[in-house]
Amino acid sequence: MNTTLSNISDALLAVPYQLNIWFGSFLWMAGNLGCIGNVIVFRSPAFRKRAYAVYLVLEAISDFSYFNFVLAERILQEGFQLPLVTRYDAICKLRQFLTDWSNQVSFSFFAFATTDRLLSTQRANKYRQWSNRADLALKICLICAFVWLSVFGHRLILYSATKGACIPLPGFYAYFDAYNEIFFKAICPPIVMIGLAHLLIRSVRDVIQRKVGPSDSKLPAIVACRSAIDQIDSRLTLMLILQSIIALITYIPFATQLMYSNITQYCPKSTLRNAQESVFAELTHLL
Repeated sequence: MNTTLSNISDALLAVPYQLNIWFGSFLWMAGNLGCIGNVIVFRSPAFRKRAYAVYLVLEAISDFSYFNFVLAERILQEGFQLPLVTRYDAICKLRQFLTDWSNQVSFSFFAFATTDRLLSTQRANKYRQWSNRADLALKICLICAFVWLSVFGHRLILYSATKGACIPLPGFYAYFDAYNEIFFKAICPPIVMIGLAHLLIRSVRDVIQRKVGPSDSKLPAIVACRSAIDQIDSRLTLMLILQSIIALITYIPFATQLMYSNITQYCPKSTLRNAQESVFAELTHLL
């Protein structure tokens, strides 16, 4: 029985390495292609002056930096066992900072793009006037990047590569950093995504109902003709709704794992349980 458990544990211990090498490499390639594609599309003349294009281009740039530093380093460190973060202090600090900063900046830009589409579907002009303002979108993005820098900038100072690990300053700061990450990366994003997705779906339904003629009309109900850019906007709205759903599917397991690991970090665990939790942790972090 012990031999069987040992073999299972050994097999499970090898899974995180394979996940990071194969699944991580797939995400890295697909992510870079997606980022480049988004920049090309949303920098085209048809989109250049649209506010949501500003948000989505800058989101793609933020994701590009995330894929090519945070994820690439994760593949090398956790998959190929190259001790970059745990050996070099500068890489440790920058990696821990970008892990949260670029992730939150990207998520915020996506949320702003969704909000812009939400405002554009409102009946009241006082709300619609705040949508599709590219100059305002650029200012919001710059402020957002600075705000998240002030929230996570402490990682550039208070993290260090010590004793073969990239860890925060022990004591109060370690607890503060852990629960700060839980709040901003595990709790807030799913709540925001659920709210925005719900509002966007409801607004789209309202727009569809307004475009359909009255039921008591002698003429058959018709849908108003839309310009090409209106059709593109509708497809973009659908894209944002689908991306919101995908974000929820990936954020909730990550949030669960992050909170669970912090709550149970001092609990005694068997080798098998540690191996199982390691596999789940690697999968949720990659997602």
